[in-house]
Amino acid sequence: MTSEPPQQTQALGLTAVTANNAAVMGRFMEGLSRAPLPSERVDPTPVRVVRDIAYGAAPGADLRMDLYLPTFATAPTPVIVWLPGGGWRHQRRGYGPRLTRLFAERGYAMADIEYRSSEVAVWPAQRHDVQAALGRLHDLADTHGLDPASIGLWGSSSGAHLALLTAFATDADGSPAVPGVRAVVAGYPPSDLLRLTEDALPGGMLGVDPSDPAWGLLGGPPADRAAAAVEASPARQVHPRVPPVLLLHGDADLLIGPGQSRRLHDTLVAAGTESHLLLVHGADHGLLNTGAWELNPMTATVRSSRFPDAVGSVRLTPQLVERFFDRHLRNDPWNT
Repeated sequence: MTSEPPQQTQALGLTAVTANNAAVMGRFMEGLSRAPLPSERVDPTPVRVVRDIAYGAAPGADLRMDLYLPTFATAPTPVIVWLPGGGWRHQRRGYGPRLTRLFAERGYAMADIEYRSSEVAVWPAQRHDVQAALGRLHDLADTHGLDPASIGLWGSSSGAHLALLTAFATDADGSPAVPGVRAVVAGYPPSDLLRLTEDALPGGMLGVDPSDPAWGLLGGPPADRAAAAVEASPARQVHPRVPPVLLLHGDADLLIGPGQSRRLHDTLVAAGTESHLLLVHGADHGLLNTGAWELNPMTATVRSSRFPDAVGSVRLTPQLVERFFDRHLRNDPWNT
């Protein structure tokens, strides 16, 4: 199956579109290069770091995770798993927030995990890797005082995409493929791989050549691999039992248009599940990659399944993300 060239491509010409795609991806990768590496020491030390925990057994995949553990916990600790972005190609541990501060120092066990590059293996290898990481956390629960029944997934870009698909996945009997996942925070995820170009902003990246990360994930154009694209699209895997979702997306995102998160939010609401969508004013792709969003909170338009006909305004802060996880991972007053 092949698709007709998108209307934007016809208007601009393939050469111009390819050049623009390269420029959009270049800015994103430059932002990733500025993301801080994990520090060798954590100071102050209410947090213990366990590095390079091996998991997964796929050929050619040496997958590792780092754990950031609060030293003051007196009961099994809820876990938040961070999934870094990188276009399914260039992700690594250390891309994203400082996990000591967000939120190990607040009493969460934070796991920073890896998954195979699409240059090594195509879909669904990446979801298998995330599931293997969660299985390893279940195995380590007693050793590190983790609560395997209270797991949150938090990711950006391709990591957010995999967080959603992992949380939505079910076994043949309809039970969760990975038990214990109770909430997902997804930053600017691709949610429908067959509609990426349709949802692109003017001047945004168009899926017309192999520079498109979705081509790499699937091993070719999504339109030519429609069955795999459907399987790898969170918006097409929604069902009434998915856990609560908080979506964060810049309304000026040129790599993954904000329409992708609007599409997923609308699908979640239609399925009767809990979903909250924050469209962050003026933000491009990668807003979680640096500490700027902590120092300078940004205003966002918010839509919520709780008030589906209302539109509000909030400030995106770490406290807002933490409160969402608190409501779903902790047994505390948020849930009473």
